[in-house]
Amino acid sequence: MLIKTWYLLGLLLLSLVFSFAEAAKYLTEKPDILIPCSLDDAGFNNCLGRNLQVMLTNWKDGVPGTKTVGPWEPFSIKRVKLSQNDNSALAINADLRNIVVRGASQAVVKETRYNQKQYKLRALLNIPKLSFDFDYKVRGNILVLNLNGQGKGQFEAGKITMVVELDVKPRITPEANFADLQHVKTNIPEIGSFKVKLNNLFGGDKQLEETAHTIINENWRQFVDILRPAIEQAIEAVMSDRFTKLLNYLPATYLIENFH
Repeated sequence: MLIKTWYLLGLLLLSLVFSFAEAAKYLTEKPDILIPCSLDDAGFNNCLGRNLQVMLTNWKDGVPGTKTVGPWEPFSIKRVKLSQNDNSALAINADLRNIVVRGASQAVVKETRYNQKQYKLRALLNIPKLSFDFDYKVRGNILVLNLNGQGKGQFEAGKITMVVELDVKPRITPEANFADLQHVKTNIPEIGSFKVKLNNLFGGDKQLEETAHTIINENWRQFVDILRPAIEQAIEAVMSDRFTKLLNYLPATYLIENFH
């Protein structure tokens, strides 16, 4: 009799676990910070922009109720590679790993545009500052200096304008309506300031290292043009991961009440 009782209790506990796992697949109650926007409202784009802003600000450490989405602050990028023609005056071939990016949660949503026929969202963001810490290997040349080093590095970009474009596809279920992410595109049209520091750039020669930093930081716009495509691709990969998981968990009707 006792064995049978424990067996039934075990089945009950398993049933509760599976029921909880099923319920946790998506957020069943709308968070108070979100205001569902109506596609018929003249202020729809502003309303949607407000929802994006509060998610960035309030969910910087992750989304309540799930650990799968991951934080915005900081976020990690495994690897970025830069490859250039060594014959140019400013040529950098670098392998950056274990990149930690801070400052994304300070982004300000300046403008949003949503195309309901194509299910495309375009958001314009201003980010005061992003800092990147990483391990690096680099070779190349900066004017008369030949680079060949590895170690810890950091660069900091300020006054950033970023455009993020999301393509989604409706997924209608009996439980809720979702927006499945199809594609992410990021573009960084403007960076207002930039500085870099690469430790052990010349095997401990501090004078050469300081000279290289001075040259890079005085010609930072050229350096940023080298970095920009790789940074955009890396940020796209992070956003694709975060938004795929977020939109699988968050019903689209919590953002757009008549999404279909």
